[in-house]
Amino acid sequence: MEIQLMPFFLGMCLLTCQWMMCETSVSENLDQSISELNKYYGEKAGELHNGQPVFLLILKELKVKFEETEQKLLMSIIIDTYSRIFARMKNESQSENVKERLEHVLEHLRKLQENYFPGKSAELRSYAEDLWAIKEDDPMVQRKALYEMKHVYRQATAMQRKDKNKDRRRRQAKNRRQMP
Repeated sequence: MEIQLMPFFLGMCLLTCQWMMCETSVSENLDQSISELNKYYGEKAGELHNGQPVFLLILKELKVKFEETEQKLLMSIIIDTYSRIFARMKNESQSENVKERLEHVLEHLRKLQENYFPGKSAELRSYAEDLWAIKEDDPMVQRKALYEMKHVYRQATAMQRKDKNKDRRRRQAKNRRQMP
């Protein structure tokens, strides 16, 4: 990973933490750690604002396109991604001070993940990676997929019906509350 991108990741961490904690600011000591890391890695606005953010587009669309459970899953994955980025930065750093600051940020991310987004994001990511690794051009995979299709389709439609029923019940409850 190029060293010029590090301040951008650090800044995104700050923004993500702010969004997730629903506060206008992060704790003073975390803010200080991120600021010091930005200084160390050399903030160069021109390089960081090249029109291709790493996480901001996802965050922007998160509340608009996804339900709360999906938002939490995606945020959990974003936090995990930050943790992996900062762990790599920590392992590659020669400066003990930088390692300590990165560990401090990592500790905040761990606490955030444990307290606000507990769950199975690592397990879900593993399943997703397994699915993405399926070889679509393998004739045996194609035959197995065809054989399993009815079962998968039934399960998917059952999930869809369950979601539609929830939506219908919400609308009905809302309509009852609005009646005089």
